[in-house]
Amino acid sequence: MKYKIVIKPGKFFITGLFLLSVITNIHAQNKIWLADPLEPVFPDSNNLALYNNKYELDFPAGTVADVHVVLQIPAGENIAVNAFYKNKILPLACWNHLIDVPVEQNTGIDSRTEQYLNKTNPFVIRRAPFRIYEVIQPLKTNTLAVKNNYTALRLSVPASLLPASGIQKIKIVISTKQGSLQGEFIVKRYAAKLPLLKDSRFFFTNWFRLSEIEKQHHVVRWTNEWYKVLDKYAALMASARQNAITIPGELIYLRDRHIALDENNMINYINLFRKYGFKFFESPHLMGRGKNDDWGDPQLKLVLTEARYETVEAKNQIDTIVRLIKNFTAKYKLTSNWLQHISDEPTRKQAKCYKAVVGQVKSIYPEIQIMEATNDRDSLTGAVDIWCPLINDFQENENFFRQRQMHHEKILVYTCLIPGGPWLNRLLDQERLRQVYFGWGAAHYNTSGFLHWGLNQYYANPWEQTVVHHPAPGAGVNNFLPAGDTHIIYPGEDGPLSSVRLEAHRIGIEDYELLTNLKEINKVLAAELINKLFRSYTDYTNSVREYRQVKRKLLQALQ
Repeated sequence: MKYKIVIKPGKFFITGLFLLSVITNIHAQNKIWLADPLEPVFPDSNNLALYNNKYELDFPAGTVADVHVVLQIPAGENIAVNAFYKNKILPLACWNHLIDVPVEQNTGIDSRTEQYLNKTNPFVIRRAPFRIYEVIQPLKTNTLAVKNNYTALRLSVPASLLPASGIQKIKIVISTKQGSLQGEFIVKRYAAKLPLLKDSRFFFTNWFRLSEIEKQHHVVRWTNEWYKVLDKYAALMASARQNAITIPGELIYLRDRHIALDENNMINYINLFRKYGFKFFESPHLMGRGKNDDWGDPQLKLVLTEARYETVEAKNQIDTIVRLIKNFTAKYKLTSNWLQHISDEPTRKQAKCYKAVVGQVKSIYPEIQIMEATNDRDSLTGAVDIWCPLINDFQENENFFRQRQMHHEKILVYTCLIPGGPWLNRLLDQERLRQVYFGWGAAHYNTSGFLHWGLNQYYANPWEQTVVHHPAPGAGVNNFLPAGDTHIIYPGEDGPLSSVRLEAHRIGIEDYELLTNLKEINKVLAAELINKLFRSYTDYTNSVREYRQVKRKLLQALQ
């Protein structure tokens, strides 16, 4: 076969063996790519056609500047990584190694995993099983051994190391035994500012499990070492713009037939989070469906004693608990920061009982705000101050929630093992843009924030298993929680590790703050920009490139 060169006005075409040779040589030399942190990266194979060794990203003032460095270097080799800004080396703390985790099953078309309904979900980024880079692990040394076909690093430059605005160039150097690979990360910083966490307008909570913190880090509750570890978790949550935290249920306890509140540990716990800017504290659920998790029983049971609410005993105990909370919050000036849960996901079956409990609570503490993840609507009207429906429930019943907003009630949304398919969620086999768009969805719908049940609710080793069997009583053999539903952080040797998903969620919350600022000066433009990317929780733009283009316009509008 011969090659030929075809010349046309303004164009130069090369065909045949010569073209094949050129392409082969280019790919043989191009072993470093700077990739958008919102694009998935896999250890075995990637489509990196959009990327090369130079990448520019736009950021508001005050936030970290992130980029992914993807390398194709033979397994077994050792590499050294460095980054330079104005000829000065950036601290090692800017470098992270991305660690891959497995995805054993794909998310279901409706919920859970595909096994649940035995239907294929076309709205996933890759067919399971596969592995994906997910965990953000800080480098302890600037050298590491290559293990996979593709190695992924994350360069995260804090705002304190760069000017507040303007274009800055960061040189990336990867040293190998064959020589060095170089890249250029161009950071374009805009003057648009983000509020401090204590002033954030987006409510963000991730429920978490203290017992897992203690198990993973070998600490005992309420000890000095325990508080040191918890401080690291609080710092990570705050960096992701989480500003609400749940109160451990044991701080309101029963001893010798008397109910008491552990004031010392409660205020120490709260102050640890307040130090980082947390401003909402979620009191434990007063009621539940009992140890048997009976969804069909109309009577709720007191979590502390299992007493059915219809009994005098339960009503007296509620009275005691609420008065203890009222006195505590008044003493420490927490009245406007305290949120009270009554019973998680109340149904129409339990609505009458639920409203009776709320009535009693409000008769004692009128100012207290009732916040609930809800599975029902009309039957709970008048009993909830802060509604938290699933995103599909909200979208399908938007008129109802608009009416509640007219009564000065707030709306959050949440996701869990539901919904699947094209709906936004935080699962490992979905686009990272879906996490970003929780902020855009809140800006579009004028809702107040987001709740998720799984910060670190591990039911297996999260490094080795991300799809777990549903732990609920009576769950069938095909009932699995989808990949990553139980957690969005990982246990490291010295503390918690963030994830690509959590950082994408943080970017979306920052976008919400920027969009809120733009609404205050130009509502029409804000609506136009939102509509370019997000129309509903199932209708949004999947292109990271388009997202970045609109994000640039947003930042420019706030200059």
